[in-house]
Amino acid sequence: MNTLTPDIAFEHSANAAATAWSHRPAYVTYHVATHVSIPSLKRERDIIRFVQARTSDDVALVHDLPNGRVQLTHAFPILPTFDALAYFTLTGRATWHDQLEAYVHDVTPLQYESDPTPQGEHVDVVISRLRAYRVKYAPDSSDAQNGKTHLLLEPYHFVTEQASKDNFFLKDVFIDNKTDLPTHVSFEGPDGLAFSVDYTTIQGQWVVDRAHYEQTTFAPLRIGRVHAIIDASFDQFEFPSTSPDPQLAQ
Repeated sequence: MNTLTPDIAFEHSANAAATAWSHRPAYVTYHVATHVSIPSLKRERDIIRFVQARTSDDVALVHDLPNGRVQLTHAFPILPTFDALAYFTLTGRATWHDQLEAYVHDVTPLQYESDPTPQGEHVDVVISRLRAYRVKYAPDSSDAQNGKTHLLLEPYHFVTEQASKDNFFLKDVFIDNKTDLPTHVSFEGPDGLAFSVDYTTIQGQWVVDRAHYEQTTFAPLRIGRVHAIIDASFDQFEFPSTSPDPQLAQ
């Protein structure tokens, strides 16, 4: 049985994620394999890259493997130290003949008062509720020390009715009960828009090791549509204390 309200469980996890983000390493290098598919056109391709990134401002050297171009740009497809419970913007561009480009920017971590103090000597319980979401525990959620909390989130109507067609909203959050850090965060939006990330901890650093994105593009007047699916797997992480390349030195 969970002893915290689901809203407070979310706030604790957001605080833990914000702390991890604020203590992110100065540099990260990694290998990422990205699979792009368009089922309706029976097309698919793989993009393999090696990335060296400066985390303070998301400047990166991106190497197309095995022997492709090297460009100074944003970390691809997302900076793995980013906080998915933060406010952020995901920008991307993908055409079949061009390389896939994507990055996360304007990241502003959520931070909540850790332990609200009841006002008044006879107040025993403080109820905390998120402003934008209705939150509840999933049936498989656990508060065991070695378990995972699973939160289901649904945006309030006043939030969705003011949102643009490109907005997505939190759907699921899995939380490691030992650390309060998210291990999986998923979002959904209109017309099959979906985005999710899985986290792992490597050498004491909280990083994304899998990302998933889906989006439907419509022809004029919505006569036709194309649904694209992107899956990325990250590995071979290193966290150098100094710049791995002179172009990334500050």
